[in-house]
Amino acid sequence: MPSRSHTIVIIGGGFCGTVLAVNLLQSQTGIPTRIVLIERRAELGRGVAYASRTFPFLLNVPAGRMSASSRDPSQLVEFARFRLPDVDANTYLPRQLYGEYLQHMLSEAVRAAPRHVQLERVQDEATEIQTIERTGPVIVRAAECRWLADQVVLACGSPPPVGGAYARDIAAHPAYVRNPHEGECIRASDNVVLLIGTGLTMVDVAVAAVAKNPSVRLLALSRHGLLPTAQTDLRPLALSTGLDLHSHFDRSTLRQVFAGVRSLAQTVEGRGGDWREVFIRMRDVAPSLWRNLSEVERRRFMRHARVYWDVHRHRMPPAVAEQVASLRRTGQLQVRAGCIQQLRADDHRLKALWRPRGRSDTRELSIDRVVDCSGDDRRLAHTTDILLRHLLDTGLASPNAEGLGLRTGPHGALVNSDGQSEARLFYLGPMLRAEHWEATAVGELRAHAENLAAALSKAEVIPSGVLRRGYRPHDRFFQATS
Repeated sequence: MPSRSHTIVIIGGGFCGTVLAVNLLQSQTGIPTRIVLIERRAELGRGVAYASRTFPFLLNVPAGRMSASSRDPSQLVEFARFRLPDVDANTYLPRQLYGEYLQHMLSEAVRAAPRHVQLERVQDEATEIQTIERTGPVIVRAAECRWLADQVVLACGSPPPVGGAYARDIAAHPAYVRNPHEGECIRASDNVVLLIGTGLTMVDVAVAAVAKNPSVRLLALSRHGLLPTAQTDLRPLALSTGLDLHSHFDRSTLRQVFAGVRSLAQTVEGRGGDWREVFIRMRDVAPSLWRNLSEVERRRFMRHARVYWDVHRHRMPPAVAEQVASLRRTGQLQVRAGCIQQLRADDHRLKALWRPRGRSDTRELSIDRVVDCSGDDRRLAHTTDILLRHLLDTGLASPNAEGLGLRTGPHGALVNSDGQSEARLFYLGPMLRAEHWEATAVGELRAHAENLAAALSKAEVIPSGVLRRGYRPHDRFFQATS
């Protein structure tokens, strides 16, 4: 079924896919454009981070810095005030409300889009991508449907966690939760819970567990036993807005970069500012800093310094930080440095063998539930994600040397196994950290989405169309439009 429209297929309807679609709908292209947004969940705009849950999880960044549009920094605050009149730029909003905000953005963009730019929403899971010759269209397969596209954007986030070797024997045990983002991972009857990992995911699970069972005992375990630091209301900027951070961080070694960070933080504190301002301002220079480091320096960062960067860069909302501190003071939450050696079944419970950091002896713990909060699996060679597995096996995509994500070129164009960037296939999401390092927060991802949308809207039109068995039109809108 040939079509004269420029067809762009977006795979994934979470934050990245939604914001990209919004920017494409708002583009000034004069070319008839068809945007196909494929998402397996019933709702767009939510993904894992902003899904509807029974516990009111908070955003980790205040509303004033969470607008999905760089052109309208106050957009989220203004939207939230329709629900919560007292919201200001320093409010930490519920994540569920942020999902509603993204849905509202897309709904408004659909209504305001010119007639020659249309969005088609498809609830399905993409499983295969094929390219036709070097410059032809791309075939996207999902179940019994196929689409011909001029460009395809993978906006499907990081691969799901696979689980560590320590859980090999109990992977299917009902007391082991490999992915804390799927369903309700804590039961009210759980009295002793082991949390593997001590980052922001662990914090979420811990506060939700206490809400379900106020007397639950929690042990959080990670290699270093470090918790994220707390956010604060930023004081007036202590660094000059005209400061050239690129020249300040014109360094080639990791030691020099960290010395520069410490120096700037001391300068800020000395001027009555907040050291967190340094990490916010460094967003702009992080990609160039990362690219300037040698492979040896990058590996050194991953091995020795990454955990310290993460606990200062990705912080807890103040109210949550206070709750965590209270749980630690009473001993209800214990944080330990060490590593899991083995998990084994003990009837309906589990036993955990773990080794404290710096020691050779192991300890045993009997627990009601284990929740693996160690994060997404960056070992792409082991991924079980169907589409990602297909792209790696066919050579259309390739992982980077540090195992951080996918190799990409300009605007997120996928780099294949031969080292060539593919102008028809793009990636948008946290695995851009392989090339940019900072690529997990709203500030970075919205910029990548806006730049990619601008590039795609100017792309040369290649004749494309749709090939589908049992073709029937899909609703161009999405469930939350009403």
